[in-house]
Amino acid sequence: MIFSPGTRTVIVPLLGTTLAMLVEEAQEAQRAGADIIEWRVDMLFGEHPNFSFSQLGSEIIPQLVQATQIPLMLTIRTASQGGAVKVSEGRYRLLLAEMLDTLLQLRVPGDRIVVDIEYWHRAAPDLARRAQELGYTVVISDHNWLSTPEADILRIMYDDMLAIPGVVAKLAVTAHNSDDVDRLLDVTREVTEETQRMVIAVAMSEQGRRSRFEGWNYGSVATFAACSRPSAPGQPHISEILAVRDAPEA
Repeated sequence: MIFSPGTRTVIVPLLGTTLAMLVEEAQEAQRAGADIIEWRVDMLFGEHPNFSFSQLGSEIIPQLVQATQIPLMLTIRTASQGGAVKVSEGRYRLLLAEMLDTLLQLRVPGDRIVVDIEYWHRAAPDLARRAQELGYTVVISDHNWLSTPEADILRIMYDDMLAIPGVVAKLAVTAHNSDDVDRLLDVTREVTEETQRMVIAVAMSEQGRRSRFEGWNYGSVATFAACSRPSAPGQPHISEILAVRDAPEA
C-alpha cells in the first residue's frame, strides 16, 4: 500500500499526449516535490477509442518508471467521469485488464504503481482484487461534475466504495458554495474516524479550492496539484500546496 493513514500525499497529473511530453512532465513534477505522478492515459488516447493499452503501455510505463523514483498512478478517466475517452462498460473492463496484464509482463514493483478504477463499473471489485493480487495499490474513484450530493448520499457512496477490501476511496464532487465544501469534509471526517479506512476527498471548482488545502485535516490522505496545467477546476499549483503542507507549525 503506497498511501498511509495520516499522510499528506501530493499527486500531480501528467497530461501529455506524447511519450516525450509525459517524461518531461514526470521529471518536472518530481523536481517540484510531487509524491506521486498520475498518468492520465485518457488524455493520450482520447481521440483513439479503439487503442490497445498493451502496445503503448509497454512503451510508456517503463520510460516513466525509469525517469522517476516516485510511484506512478495509472488512470483511464472515462468521458462520463470527466475524462477524454468514451468507452463502453465492456471496453473499460478490457482496458483495465490489459493494463494489469501489461504491468505483470513488465514486472513493475508493487511499490511503484497505483491503479485508479472507476466506482461505477460493475467489475470494479474484481478488477481491484486482481490488481491487489499483483501487489498494486488501488484507488476506487467517483467524480460528480454537477454538484455535491447531500450528506447521506456522500456517506453511502463512501461506504459502497469501501465495501471493496483494501482500497482507497476517492470522492470528487463539484462545490457551488462553502456549505458544499463543509459537507464533503464533515462526511469525510466521519467516515475515516468510524471506519479507520483511507479516503481522498476533493471538491472541484474555485469554490471548492480550499478542500485541497484542508482535506488532510479531515482524514483525506492525498490531494491533487498541477505542475504545468490543471486537470480539474480549482486545482492549485503544487508550489501553493507544498507551501501550506510544509509550513512550520505555529
